[in-house]
Amino acid sequence: MRNRARATVLALVLIMIAIGAVDALAAPAPGAHARRPSYDASALELVGKGGYRAPQRAQLKLTVCLRKKIGKRSFDVRCESAEARGKLILAQVSVPGCVAGVWRTTASAEAIARDGTVLGSDSDVSRPFRCRS
Repeated sequence: MRNRARATVLALVLIMIAIGAVDALAAPAPGAHARRPSYDASALELVGKGGYRAPQRAQLKLTVCLRKKIGKRSFDVRCESAEARGKLILAQVSVPGCVAGVWRTTASAEAIARDGTVLGSDSDVSRPFRCRS
């Protein structure tokens, strides 16, 4: 009976350690993150979202853009910028309708310390989203 209780406690401890490891892996990494654009049928607009997580508190600047690809060229259709103080900043950008073609969301950001030094900067490009007309 005693060995069975020890085995149960050991199994519970191992499960708790495994859950903690999974949570640690699931935590977002520092840096810029661009989400794939999505079409909001109720608002009739294409929406792109992005964010930036800094390793420490700082003044954060983030620019999120919707980028359209035509042929071999890509260009930014609309961009939105945001500033905040802390460790996390989020922003979104939208365009009316969903013009046929391939769209991506881009996010570029930087973290600036109080003395003006750049603590970090990063950019990210989302997976493509295809609008069909």
